[in-house]
This record gives sequence, C-alpha cells and structure tokens, in this order.
Amino acid sequence: MSIEPLRIRILNEYPRPLRIFAAVASSLLLLALTVEFISKFILRWGRPYSSPLLYEYFPDIVSLRPRFTHFHTLAFFTDLKDPLCMYPAPIAVLYRFFFLFRPYDLVIFLTFILVSFLIAAVLFGRALIARGLSRKATIMLLSAAYVTSYPLWFEIKQANMEICVWLVVSLGVWAFFEDLSYIAAICFGIAGGMKIFPFVFLGLLLARRQYRAFTVGFVVAALIQPPSLWLVYPHVAESLRLNNQAIAKFRSIEMLQIHPETGSDHSIFGIIKTLLYRHLQSAGLDPILTAYLPLAALAGFILYFVRIRKLPVLNQVLSLCIASILLPPTSFDYTLIHLYVPWALLVIFALIAKQSGREYKGLVEAFVCFAILFVPETEFIYRHQSHGGQIKALVLIALFFIALKYPFPVEEWDAKLASQA
Repeated sequence: MSIEPLRIRILNEYPRPLRIFAAVASSLLLLALTVEFISKFILRWGRPYSSPLLYEYFPDIVSLRPRFTHFHTLAFFTDLKDPLCMYPAPIAVLYRFFFLFRPYDLVIFLTFILVSFLIAAVLFGRALIARGLSRKATIMLLSAAYVTSYPLWFEIKQANMEICVWLVVSLGVWAFFEDLSYIAAICFGIAGGMKIFPFVFLGLLLARRQYRAFTVGFVVAALIQPPSLWLVYPHVAESLRLNNQAIAKFRSIEMLQIHPETGSDHSIFGIIKTLLYRHLQSAGLDPILTAYLPLAALAGFILYFVRIRKLPVLNQVLSLCIASILLPPTSFDYTLIHLYVPWALLVIFALIAKQSGREYKGLVEAFVCFAILFVPETEFIYRHQSHGGQIKALVLIALFFIALKYPFPVEEWDAKLASQA
C-alpha cells in the first residue's frame, strides 16, 4: 500500500472538527515558529520579541530553593534575602516534597510532569481505540497534541506546581464519570485547598443533587489546611497569619502590576489591567480588583444556576473548567493544561457524532478555539508588551459562550449521571 492512500485513510478516520483543529493548530504553530526564528536569529531581537520558552528556565522551582532551606521555621516567612513563597500552605508542602530530592529535585520534577502526561496520553489513547479509532490514527493524534501543546511546554519551562492541581482535578473528573462521587469530592476538595478556583468543579456534584458529596469536598479542603500550615511553621495560627500575608503580597506584586509575564496572563482581570494600567497605575487598579473579585464570583454563581447546571455533562465540565482559569484575577498560561480534560472529552464526543452521522452546532468553533489556546500567541506585541495571554482570554470567553449556548449531549454519559441525581 502506498504512503499517500494510507495517510488519507488515517485522516479520514478523524471527524471533520478534529481535522480543522489539527490544521489550525499546526498552521498557527508554524507561524509562531517562523516569527520566533526571524526575531531571534535574523533580527537579533530579545524580549518581548522572543518566546517565553526561550528564556528564564524553571524559575518557579529554582527561585524557591533557598527559601525552602528554612521550611518548618519562622525564617521561612521572615527571611528577606530570598524570593517569598506566595502560595497556599498545601502548595508549599508539595514544593518541599520535591526539594527533599536535592540536588536532583528539578530533574525529578520535570520527569514527574512528563510521565504524568504520558500516562494520561496512554489512557486517553486506549479510550480513543475503544471508540473505534485505529492505533495509527490514535498515535498520530496524540503526537500532534504533544507537539502543539504550548501549555504543557510552558508548564515544564516554569516548573510550576500546577501539574499537581491538574492531576487531582483530572482524577476527580474521572471519578465523577465513574460514579465515585465521594472520591470526586475529595479530589475537588484537595485541589480547592491548593487553589481556590478548583472548587467550581464541585458544581458537577451539586447539579446531580449529591449534597453530601458536595459538602465533603469543602470539609476535605478545610481538613488539609492545619497539617499543611503546621508543616510550613509549627505554630498553626501564626503560620496561617504569615501565609496570608505572603499571599497578599502576590496581589500587590503580580495582580496590580504590569510585568513581562503579564503577556501570559489569560484572566479577564488581565485584560482590564492591560487596558487601564497606563491611566490608573497599581493604586488606581486596587479598588477595581477589590470590586472584581465578588463580581466575578457573583457572575459565576448566577451563570451556574441559570444555565450551567441544566446543560449536558460535557458542557458542564467545559464551562466549569473555563471558569476556573478565566475568572481568577491572575491566571498564567500553565493553567491552560486544565483544558486537556474537556478537550479529550470533546474529541470522544466528535467521534461519537461522526459514527452516528450527526453534526452539532458549535463543535467546529469549539475546536478552533482549542487550537488557538494550545499554541503560543506571544508574538502579538504592542508597546513592547506581549499580549498573547489577553488574546487567549478573549478566545476563552468565546469558548465559554459556545459551551453555554450549544449543547453537546452524550446519551450514555448524561443518562448515567442523571440516574445518580
């Protein structure tokens, strides 16, 4: 058999929305790489005219190494020489775990990221093959997903603990689909204890009227705080106070300032800050941020009860995931790894739709949005500031609208989960 017919046969296995996704993602990636090559090797331009993947390697884990020599002591908070750890206590404990393996902590952590995604890819590949996709077509799809996976490469480049939050949330979504409601609640609670916004995934349980499991999620989040705070500094009340002070500094240092890394901030507030910063500076933005936080929470609350909880489960997962990475006042590009779970579910949905011969409004548009979100847009520069994150924020808003407007029903999922209510 010639190569050309084999290639065409494999491509024909993919649903049309998935072929469009691959074409858009590969085209945008090629454009980005071309611009990066010209900027770096021909024009010899530096930041911001070069990709963030080309500078400042592994800053999150490397910069915190000195700080964690004081772990479990007061100096962890009071040392003035080293960068401050501005994370909740459970995240600090995770950093400490990997620092136990010094001087191989970075290698072990990066291996952990790659192995985690490799296992996820294998499990996803098995699901695709079970849905009728051939092994060759599955390998091609997964390979293309890895090559165009800017959020994954950004996570590796930053060496950020978002990978642990992603793993726990992903496990929770899997448990939810397997009717393991309490395990799902525990996972969402742990993730919410690490960062606040994964709590939105408890909305999956609330929509099924699983109120006990819903409550368990919050209880678990509360229970992991005292031991985490004690591990950071063995006086829990004082550790809580000092940890809150450290987190508050993140507000003034990151949320209210414009930095080069603002170009990878895809939050709604990131758009607001970019538009207003030249006119208001950080002092003027502070009351806007104070108002934004409850307004974003209220908007999410209203959208959930008015629309999200009534949608098919795939739409619920997609919309809640987008809310968790779009509504926080700061959300850098490594948080986009959370989109891979709803993307995988949407790929399966597209295969089901192809097999049934049905077409669904919004499906092609959703995959185009994913293609844009999964490749870099850091080359969009205005006034010497990259705005790739703000472009992604606009695309996330569009994808959120698609998830709210166009139902993507999967009968076997919706019927099974409806029976749990």
